[in-house]
Amino acid sequence: MMAWLALGVACVQAADPSGQAVLTTAAQVRALTEAEAHSGIPVHLRGVFMGEADPKGIAFVIQDETDGIYIQGPAALVAGLGRGDLLEVEGVSDPGGFAPYVVAHHIRKIGRGQIPEPIRVTLDELNAGQMDAKWVEISGIVRSVEPTAPSDLAPPPPGTRYAAPSGGVAQSGDRKVKMKLASGSAHVIVELNGGLKPEDYVGAAVRLRGLCFNLHNRNRQFVRPFVQVPRGVEVVVESPSPEKPFSDQLRPVASLFRFEQLTEKHGHRVHVRGIVVHHRPGAVLWVRDGDQSLRVETTQSEVLQPGDEVDVVGFPARSEYSAELEDAAFQKRSTHQALLPHILTDISSALRNDADLVQLEGRLAEVRRFPDSIALTLDWRQTTIRAQLYLPENASAPADWLPGSIVRVSGVCSVKTDEAGPLGGLWEPHSFELLLRSPADLSVIQPPPWWNAGRVVWLLSGFLALAVGSVAVVMLASRRRLQDQEHRRAMAETEFTAILSERNRVAREIHDTLSQNLGAISVQLELARTHAAGISAPALNHMGAAHKLARVALADARDSIWNMRSHVLERSDLGEALEGILVRMTEGTVVTPNMRVDGVRRRLPPIVENNLLRIGQEAITNASKYAKPTRLDVTLTFEGRIVRLAVEDDGLGFMHGTQPRGDRRNFGLVGIKERAELLGGTAEIKSAPGQGTRVIVTVSV
Repeated sequence: MMAWLALGVACVQAADPSGQAVLTTAAQVRALTEAEAHSGIPVHLRGVFMGEADPKGIAFVIQDETDGIYIQGPAALVAGLGRGDLLEVEGVSDPGGFAPYVVAHHIRKIGRGQIPEPIRVTLDELNAGQMDAKWVEISGIVRSVEPTAPSDLAPPPPGTRYAAPSGGVAQSGDRKVKMKLASGSAHVIVELNGGLKPEDYVGAAVRLRGLCFNLHNRNRQFVRPFVQVPRGVEVVVESPSPEKPFSDQLRPVASLFRFEQLTEKHGHRVHVRGIVVHHRPGAVLWVRDGDQSLRVETTQSEVLQPGDEVDVVGFPARSEYSAELEDAAFQKRSTHQALLPHILTDISSALRNDADLVQLEGRLAEVRRFPDSIALTLDWRQTTIRAQLYLPENASAPADWLPGSIVRVSGVCSVKTDEAGPLGGLWEPHSFELLLRSPADLSVIQPPPWWNAGRVVWLLSGFLALAVGSVAVVMLASRRRLQDQEHRRAMAETEFTAILSERNRVAREIHDTLSQNLGAISVQLELARTHAAGISAPALNHMGAAHKLARVALADARDSIWNMRSHVLERSDLGEALEGILVRMTEGTVVTPNMRVDGVRRRLPPIVENNLLRIGQEAITNASKYAKPTRLDVTLTFEGRIVRLAVEDDGLGFMHGTQPRGDRRNFGLVGIKERAELLGGTAEIKSAPGQGTRVIVTVSV
């Protein structure tokens, strides 16, 4: 078809003067990867000028025998080019924002070429994203025709190297419109030159030819296509638009997408009539026809009030759950009283009244303010319902809209289908939302109780703060009391240490003086008796008595030294000291001693060790001298801050609550209790006749 183009391409050199390979077909440029196109590969193409592209004045599309390609060049070189011109283009590759294109440095018109036949594609194929810069032919039903706003025009691709001519993208005097074309569920926007009248095209079946482009994101991903019809290319009307669409036969709203109606021709407008439920001018209209309501998308800005009767023509479509009309137009017929809402009793009643005015009573759980609306959360029949009221930013919600209130709410019902439905059969979603028309749609039946969650939280916070303060005061008082106790204990230990030191000094004095002297007297008396052959018997008797008294005085002095000086604790710990006493008191007797230490051994404060040693000594001595045991067990237990000393024998015992025999033993038991109380501990004495005696002293360290 284009043999002369093939001949021209064959004449192009395969490399530029630098030796780098030159791309000579549009298909070669389109096949480049992003990285390859970014390297600026030389391009030398020859093709037919197919039409302008955005940005106007610097961009266009040519087509050779292989494909179409988008090109940008200097405005001075692009000016004057027209559809059908045969061009020779030299430049470099560029990755563009979506597909590779050519940045032209030289453009030369070398004659006239023939416009090739377009590629016949469906709207679904256009939406696949593979038709960028291709010459296509499409068919569909016109949904709308509107003037093109500046924001609708495509921005320059990333990397654009030339500025558009002054005056903007469109040339002065250009009139452009955008046409929405639909086929099945696929839509595409078509941009045309000229002042097309909507009434001549909306609803018509048309066929047109144009250049396909696309909208993409910053990740080079395809979003949607659009088609530009070149100047001078006509739109072919295959089935004209109804001359008077509002005169077409009326359709009940309930008939849309019913089985008996699906055999009708799909994709054309329908005519319905109903009473206005709610209207958001320029966006959405809700109307009720008998017992069925319908959501209508329309851009008409005329304001309708609830109760107005209107005729609506639009294209049937499926919303989330029910049928709706898209790209619709309306005409007001008359005015009636506003419709009353349907009272909802359960979820099923909401499904039957999708897009209709409904009413329910529930508890207002939350109120949240957004820039253009107020979002409400309602508790209704153990279900959470969302509601929304569009309100200007400077308007505030009524003061009595308080969480916890029992409210009556009216609004447009919108069934939500977030959950997956069944594969077939009846689909019954489990949630819906409400759109309030004005603040009057919510009335407070019962204000929230004073004991709401917020006040309870504040009250609990107050109690918590009081409790924390009380605990802090108690802890502070306890800390001060402990510090005072520690201070008194330190003073007591210091005093006891001083007393113990003084007692040790006195013991040393007795040992070094009195005890030594008594020992010397005893020795001298013994020697005198040995050498007293000539002394009379009475004198010998007196000397024997004196010797006996000296020995008794020496023993008493040694006992006093033992009682005053705990020198054994200077060489060993409490357990070892008790074991030494136990062994010494039972040595040479029939008593079997047993000493056991449980827990982790450790040294105790001197006052505690000394008193426990005396308690153990007293209990062991009492058992050894008076109980006549065969077994004597001593157990010292360390449990955290508790120290427990137990002395147990299997001797004679005594009746609990009576005085044991012997004044000395009775005095010893009283001393044990007094020493335990001095340490802040307890002394427990258990005994029975013939069952032995057990002494348990427990002290907290």
